[in-house]
Amino acid sequence: MDCASEAIQSTIISPHLRGVETETFLLLSKISEEKDLLKTTLNKYNAKNPEAIEKMIEHGKIDEHPAYEDYLSALSYEQNIKDLKKILDDLVKRI
Repeated sequence: MDCASEAIQSTIISPHLRGVETETFLLLSKISEEKDLLKTTLNKYNAKNPEAIEKMIEHGKIDEHPAYEDYLSALSYEQNIKDLKKILDDLVKRI
């Protein structure tokens, strides 16, 4: 892009919208990061969700340590994803 088209672009996109775009990008990046952490934790136990890890512990299929800590982490990742999606949804509604 040349300087003239960049100048035109910067006048067309309001600073508010650029801020929203940045916030959206950061939220999407954080959601992706949390999903990767969740997936890594679940894959460690070949589990589909955190509750599956908890059931494996309860049935003695895996040792409680460090599985219980991983179970709690997976629950946290899930909740973080939900919270971040809510924030993203609220952000989109403001546009």
